[in-house]
Amino acid sequence: MEKQQSRRNFLKMAGLVAAASQIPLNGWSSGFKTLLSEGLNPSGEFSLLKLGKLLSGYEFPFIDQFSTSEFQSAYKLYNLYGNNAVNAGEFNLKSGVKGKSRQFEFLNWRFADNGIKNRARKFKYFVSGHVKCKSDATFSPEEWKISSRIALTESGPAYGGTELLNRGTVKNGEVRLHTSGKTIKKTYDLAVLSWKWGLPAVVQNMAEANLQELQFSLLDEFDAIYKRQILKYKNTIAIDCGDSRLINFKVFELTGDGIIPTVYWVDIWNRTVFVVSGMEAFVLEK
Repeated sequence: MEKQQSRRNFLKMAGLVAAASQIPLNGWSSGFKTLLSEGLNPSGEFSLLKLGKLLSGYEFPFIDQFSTSEFQSAYKLYNLYGNNAVNAGEFNLKSGVKGKSRQFEFLNWRFADNGIKNRARKFKYFVSGHVKCKSDATFSPEEWKISSRIALTESGPAYGGTELLNRGTVKNGEVRLHTSGKTIKKTYDLAVLSWKWGLPAVVQNMAEANLQELQFSLLDEFDAIYKRQILKYKNTIAIDCGDSRLINFKVFELTGDGIIPTVYWVDIWNRTVFVVSGMEAFVLEK
């Protein structure tokens, strides 16, 4: 019972501390000040502080080992409104190795209307797909097939004409998007390309390899390209994760043209556990 209660108190009373000191601080306010003093998110917009109330009953998924090449991670998705947050859906990412390529499968679903009550009974927006990537630092996408639709359940039929299928390829610095019988060509300015839903895996590899910074163009939602992106290691912070265990997290921050800055928290097993931006957050469930 004591062990279960300890986990349920995770982040409710957790204090963030600089990894060098290894001394727990008292409560969220002290931890938040530590984040500011470490130079992370000086505006406070992307701190874990926003998740405090949401995660008062969160049980940290302790494990013995984790593979950054072959894994399956399930996240809960939250929309952030000021200092409040609401459950907005789920995101699942699966990674495997096939020959010299990395293969990813993902499912991202969220409520089709975030403003209605009893949303569990309402329509949801599903996006799922398969992405073949290079085995480089940014998992540069080579080809993909994506489907999206609005439906009541993951296996249920699409509502009206909401189903959409698209595929894409990348070759010689050019992205070709094929949707509804049309082909759109886009270019990117850097030799390296990454993709939004693959970034949790990218920072896991950065943590494992002790990489400090990556620069690339970003394929966002498989229909837009944002140039001049920088993904950079910021610091290592320790969090009391329950069971009297202080876990070091490597913190990475994504900034660049046309995007909302996003912070990734990677634990000692090289798992991306928290992803926080100004509008949404992902929290690892298992």
